[in-house]
Amino acid sequence: MVREIEREFAESPVRVPVNGEVRASASAGGSAVTGSELELVAGWLLDWGFTYSKAKPGLVPSVAEMMADVGVEEFAPLVEPHVEVAVAAFEETGLFNNSARTYGSEGMGLPVWLTDAGQREAASRIERRKDNRARRSTCRDAVLRWVYERAANGESTEIAAIRYSPFGWFNGMLFSPADLAEAVRFLRERQLLDGTDETPTIEPAGTECIEQYGGVVEYLNRRDGAGVNVTIMGDNSGQLAVANRDVAQNQTNTDQVEALAIFANALREFGRLVPPDQQPEYEEVASALEREAAKAEPDKGWMKALFDRAKGLLEGAPTNLYNLAQVTKVAFDIYSQTAG
Repeated sequence: MVREIEREFAESPVRVPVNGEVRASASAGGSAVTGSELELVAGWLLDWGFTYSKAKPGLVPSVAEMMADVGVEEFAPLVEPHVEVAVAAFEETGLFNNSARTYGSEGMGLPVWLTDAGQREAASRIERRKDNRARRSTCRDAVLRWVYERAANGESTEIAAIRYSPFGWFNGMLFSPADLAEAVRFLRERQLLDGTDETPTIEPAGTECIEQYGGVVEYLNRRDGAGVNVTIMGDNSGQLAVANRDVAQNQTNTDQVEALAIFANALREFGRLVPPDQQPEYEEVASALEREAAKAEPDKGWMKALFDRAKGLLEGAPTNLYNLAQVTKVAFDIYSQTAG
């Protein structure tokens, strides 16, 4: 399948009828599919402005000049209808500098000058493309949405053609043939798509996912919150299987010290799954719980504060983590047993 997609990619240049772009969501790895033409065009302008500024620092080109220099003139018919709003939006948010505007400049003649904040955002956008987990998860959402839309319009769903649609893009970069092949197989295995690897078709479950849920991960985990029970009784080494749907673990000593130590370890394990910039907070709370557990008489007021903070961290964790509901339930169950 990958070779067939690669062959299609090699035979035809990309000329995208712009409808939107696929990107990673703000929830650190989550995915989102947007149908905004403006967002795709704006992202391209940010990418091209960054590339131009590195090649010719200090110069302030018009949009048309920048695109010609970067070598993306073929996209001009797609950019032109949205260029004024995109540039104005970036000026308003501080990503483009508006002091370079000259009297009468409009449309493709508008100047493009990235601010320091714009430079940072463009660099971050490039870095986000390297996030394999986010790209693969987002690709699955994009493929499912693309097949759904094509089927609704009575159009062919040959997967190689996704590159001509807005759903073929992730942070301004086309999904690779390997990304697409993996996404189709994943969705077919979970009965969201049917058909063949090359020409998938939408299944009722896939339609339900698109119309009623935020994405594939949310759909697949839709019952996790109500289906987890944690029981602590009997022997256990102190490890909590936070990645499992149904967890039954045993602990002969159910006093506060033992339960606090178990929860601290569970919180630390979960913290290893979140983005690196969030991990220190999980480690800090886990360590505080361990210190409290080591005391002869743990302070119940401080324990409650720590549990409240842990709950806040878990509730704010990335939504695409499979273990969030389980760990949250662990917190409530252990707290109820230890706090009395």
